Amino acid sequence: MARAYSEDLREKVISHIMSGCSKREAAKVFNIGEATVYNWLRLHKAGSLKPKKRIDYPRKVDEQKLKDYMEQNPDHTLKQIGQALGLKFQNVATWLKRLKITRKKRPRSIKSATKRREPNLKNSLSK
Repeated sequence: MARAYSEDLREKVISHIMSGCSKREAAKVFNIGEATVYNWLRLHKAGSLKPKKRIDYPRKVDEQKLKDYMEQNPDHTLKQIGQALGLKFQNVATWLKRLKITRKKRPRSIKSATKRREPNLKNSLSK
């Protein structure tokens, strides 16, 4: 996972711009993107250049806990399962696949077997 730029570098870029350098020039000098420079200027005006804290989700899951949860709540969505177990919903899907737990559901409305896409016999004879 990529790491955030240091607060020291952020302050150097801001001071370089404040000394009269253009934003584009500062981006080239410090080898960073122009959008990054604009974001840092916005943060500087707001008051703090500190990077945002990342949310760490657990990488390992108690497999038995996941299995038990799925048995008790088979109709929950990945998002609901993730919230209950403190995981991202993408990770829930990965873990369910590893445990060979399928989540196929029936459609809410089942089309009638008599409905067909082809024209029916009655309509075709009347023409």
